[in-house]
Amino acid sequence: MLVHYNQTSDILYYEVLDIPLPELQCLKTLKVAFHHATKDEVVIHSIRLSKNSTISDVITDLKTKVELSNPDTELRLLEVFYHKIYKIFPPHEKIENINDQYWTLRAEEIPEEEKNLTAQDRLIHVYHFMKDPNQNQQIQNFGDPFLLVIREGETAAEVMDRVQKKLRVPNEEFAKWKVAFISMNRPEYLQDIDAVSARFQRRDVYGAWEQYLGLEHTDTTPKRSYTANQNRHTYEKPVKIYN
Repeated sequence: MLVHYNQTSDILYYEVLDIPLPELQCLKTLKVAFHHATKDEVVIHSIRLSKNSTISDVITDLKTKVELSNPDTELRLLEVFYHKIYKIFPPHEKIENINDQYWTLRAEEIPEEEKNLTAQDRLIHVYHFMKDPNQNQQIQNFGDPFLLVIREGETAAEVMDRVQKKLRVPNEEFAKWKVAFISMNRPEYLQDIDAVSARFQRRDVYGAWEQYLGLEHTDTTPKRSYTANQNRHTYEKPVKIYN
């Protein structure tokens, strides 16, 4: 127990459980970061359910633990890694094989504008980025990625106006931001009159998941504070082993 990868330790960790181990082994615990629509604080909740439970069950359980901006607000669960959204979980997916050790599970409120989308509307990914002068101007993403509805024929200026209101960025700071259509890590900067939806017409291109709207600016956005939910079920203590 004290040897790991041929390295011997003199510390043994143990965990105090609040339920019998056989019962715990039939459950799945997920760490879910809840992002409120209008608050910067992010609270991380531990959701513990049967391994046969679904994403819908996770959301139902989470709703009993969080404060929503509206009682009828719907939630969704996203998989986020390195400031990019890689998956929107379908409600029926089982939770047994979900890995929250490397991927961040983010729950968020679904905006009203995303409901009743028409065939011409597109739900796109929007990421923050800046160029690294030390790595041949390569793009580096940062901050919280998000999803945004764009309308047919909507210009870059109109989209950016909605982005500013969504992120609550002051005018003086937002004037320094640039917007670009990014495909395969290459930015194509947009002018105010450019139609954003025209850039996202093709759905069959290789690497389509790497097409997104990029917001170029320095990383001066307000940092979200992460708070762990205090209703923890287990805890660890180190035990010193004396020879």
